[in-house]
Amino acid sequence: MLNQIVFIQASHITYLLVSKCFSMQEINTTKQQILHYGRNFLQCRGYNGFSYRDISQKLGIKNAAIHHYYPQKEDLVATMFEGIRQQFAEDTARMSRDGCSAREQLQYFFDFMLKEFDEGRSICPIGSLILGFEELPDKVKEQHLLLLDSVLAWFSEVLKTGLQNGEFDFSESVYTRAESTLETLLGARQLASIMGRGTLERSIFLIKSDLGWKDHLSDTQLNE
Repeated sequence: MLNQIVFIQASHITYLLVSKCFSMQEINTTKQQILHYGRNFLQCRGYNGFSYRDISQKLGIKNAAIHHYYPQKEDLVATMFEGIRQQFAEDTARMSRDGCSAREQLQYFFDFMLKEFDEGRSICPIGSLILGFEELPDKVKEQHLLLLDSVLAWFSEVLKTGLQNGEFDFSESVYTRAESTLETLLGARQLASIMGRGTLERSIFLIKSDLGWKDHLSDTQLNE
C-alpha cells in the first residue's frame, strides 16, 4: 500500500492522517510488501485482474513465498480489507477525539479519494470488488461489507452532526444522504480514471453544494 498522507487544515492545527494500513517505514517485510502491491493491483485491475504471479514478479520472489503468508488469494484480499477498515476506524476516531468539525471530517474523506487517485489507484477499495461481487469468496465479501457498513455508518454520523450544528443543510434522511454521497464518489472515482481528476473534483464540489457547504470552484473548472 502506498503511503497516504491527508492534511486537514483547521484554524488551530493541521491534522496529519495516515490513511492506509501502514506507512512506508513499515513496509519492510515480505508480508507487508505483498499487501502493498496486492492492494495496488486490486485497485487498478479489480479482483480477477491480478494474480500472485504479478505480485511475485514485482517483488522478485517466488509464488510460494506469497502462499506461505496467504494460502489463497481470498486470504490476501480479506486481510487487505480488514486492515483498511481498522485504519479507517482509527483515523475517524482520532478526528472525533480531536474535536474536528463535521466539515473537517468529511473533507478528510474527500482528500483521501483525491490522494488515492493521484497515486494511480483508479478504483477505490469499496468499488474494487463491486464487479462480480456475488461470485467472490465468502470471506472476501464479508470483509468488504464490513468496510462498506463502517463507511456508511461514519458518513451518517458526520452528516447528522453537521446537520444538527448547522454546518449542512438537507431535507432527506441522514442515511439516504450518506448512501447518495458514497454512490456519487464511487462513480466519480471510476469515471475520473477516463476523464481526469477534474471529474472527481467537480463531484466533490457538487456534493458540498448540495449540503449547503460552499467552496470556490471557477466556472472554467466546472465546465472542463
